[in-house]
Amino acid sequence: MSNFIGGSAYAMVRDIAEGYIITSELTFKKFQAADFQTFAFELDKLLREIRGAVPPTGDVDATQKRQRRMQRLQQALTIANNVRSRKR
Repeated sequence: MSNFIGGSAYAMVRDIAEGYIITSELTFKKFQAADFQTFAFELDKLLREIRGAVPPTGDVDATQKRQRRMQRLQQALTIANNVRSRKR
């Protein structure tokens, strides 16, 4: 059984970026070492994709949306790494 909300690591990361899933330490409670690796891989992949798509300079709304998505992903990665280090 998958520990990922939404069925897969990619779906979970995408939902976190869009704000549908709010992460906390309880989100990663049942994760095993392999789950953390898969989650981090998918998160890094999506984060690179978001960073690569730069909105036009004058488009403030698109820039804010991009920054919010990156912030949510960075926060989720920090929380996941914190939980993973406590499990060791």
